[in-house]
Amino acid sequence: MNDLPSDISVNEAEDGNPDLSHYQFHSSLEKKWIPVEPGLTHQPNGLCSLAIETGIKYDNVQDFAVVALDKLGNAAGVFTRNRSASSAVTIDREHLKNGKAQALVVISKNANVFTPTDYDDSIEIVNSVGEALNIAPSDILLSCTGVIGVPLPMDKIRKAIARIPNTIKSGLIDSVAEAILTTDKGPKTACVKFADVVIAGMAKGAGMIEPNMATMLAYLFTNLNIESERLRTILKRVCDSTFNSISVDTDTSTSDSTIVFSTNAIEATDAHLQDFEKALGAITLKLARDIVYQAEGATKLVEVTVSGGRSDEHAKQVAKSIINSPLVKTAVFGADPNWGRIVMAMGKPLDVAENPFDPARIKISIAGKTMFEGGRAISLDLDELSTTIKNNKQINIAVDLGEGHQSWTVWGCDLSYKYVEVNAEYTT
Repeated sequence: MNDLPSDISVNEAEDGNPDLSHYQFHSSLEKKWIPVEPGLTHQPNGLCSLAIETGIKYDNVQDFAVVALDKLGNAAGVFTRNRSASSAVTIDREHLKNGKAQALVVISKNANVFTPTDYDDSIEIVNSVGEALNIAPSDILLSCTGVIGVPLPMDKIRKAIARIPNTIKSGLIDSVAEAILTTDKGPKTACVKFADVVIAGMAKGAGMIEPNMATMLAYLFTNLNIESERLRTILKRVCDSTFNSISVDTDTSTSDSTIVFSTNAIEATDAHLQDFEKALGAITLKLARDIVYQAEGATKLVEVTVSGGRSDEHAKQVAKSIINSPLVKTAVFGADPNWGRIVMAMGKPLDVAENPFDPARIKISIAGKTMFEGGRAISLDLDELSTTIKNNKQINIAVDLGEGHQSWTVWGCDLSYKYVEVNAEYTT
């Protein structure tokens, strides 16, 4: 099953509206449930930031953001496995080899990928920001997101960097979460406080979402001093169960990055570490579900749970096959309880040779109604089930394979006319 700690809970709204869901975790230190709060109210001391308009693609839109720590801190990241990875990802991997970082630069509306100068432009940005902040370039991380193949307007970027010393403000400001967006419906932020520890996080992503490492772009900031390698282990474990368990359209971005920064202000005890992983899991679960619900053209959050798998990975692969199926996605959008599409999707070939499913072992449910079990369809009022799907903003699909004892849950969204429209007109 998803390797999130068991003491994380989600209180769903009556109609499943993810915008109204509440996330919490049980703190061993405080002996109570701690809520995840939207926004950036709880954040580490010792941060400063800016978000400005440079006109990279549009006028009057924030598209350049910087977050800096007062001093060098521990950091960890996980990145895309896409073989067309951006130069920013290449640089970040190199800069994080020592487990340290002090600043983040995010450029949106342009991915800076597959251009003649993408690597040289990235190096110039890191070096220039380092000079503006008096920070070693090797301690600066860079993300770029947006259209692929279009050179960065470096004259505009240089002017933005020149503004850093007089524009940067104390704290992690809300507009940073706005400046990192592309086609997102809105910013995605979350924070939590337990004992003397805080975590603040933000994410972006709306299309080209099928993480195979971490996520689209997500940044987390804490004051807990965790040794870098252990921090990366925790981050990877949490990401596998949250960001790596979502999908919008099966496409893994060239720029996917999830990075956690620490100001190292609070020394970590074993109790701190246990609560930290739970808190990080609760925050990333919220951000991950927000991403798929706010995806391009999405009208519903779809949750798929596959049980009866031979292993965690087997259950996850089958669940991803279902959540990634365009036919399943369009059926949900059309409120069509067509369980045959689920049968098709779950039977797609996986990484290893598979024996045919035994229908007598399979159970399929949609929106809490069992539609297939014991080798035969279950008689239902399909019009009533269709109305249920239409009226709810979250739809649950459950499949029991009857082959083992492992389960996995993934999250995705429906596929609407709007998704096609947004992506058909993305560069024009």
